[in-house]
Amino acid sequence: MTDFFGVAPWLVLTATVTWIGQAFLYRKDWVKMELDHKEKVEVSRDDLAIELLSSARAEVVTARAEMESLRDEMKALRSMEQHFYHFQQALDHLAAVLFAKDDLEKSTAERNARAFLSRMARLQQAKGTIANEVQRMDSGLKESEKRSGMREVKFN
Repeated sequence: MTDFFGVAPWLVLTATVTWIGQAFLYRKDWVKMELDHKEKVEVSRDDLAIELLSSARAEVVTARAEMESLRDEMKALRSMEQHFYHFQQALDHLAAVLFAKDDLEKSTAERNARAFLSRMARLQQAKGTIANEVQRMDSGLKESEKRSGMREVKFN
């Protein structure tokens, strides 16, 4: 038994050192696992951020293309709205001329209708002038490109 009491403190000391060493190794492994997990989370977060940015850029490109087509449609709708407005004015002038009650009202309606027709003629003439000017400028640009040897570049 005396042998046991002589060896027992060494057994306790060895067990304690082993236990403390295992605790340090476990702690080291735990810290490594935690760092690996954080690294995976960061990589995943970075990949997600890159995917989101790519998706956002694609959406912006798509939205801009749709906006461009909407601009063309809005331009056409405004033009149609203007035509309907002029059509309504023409109908109003026609009704005023047809349903005038006396000569004074009839002469006023005819004068207003002629003024409307003259405004419409000036408007059509202005549209023609603008179209001619645009065509002249376009052909001038094409002629200068031919002289300089440049090709026309179109972007989609």
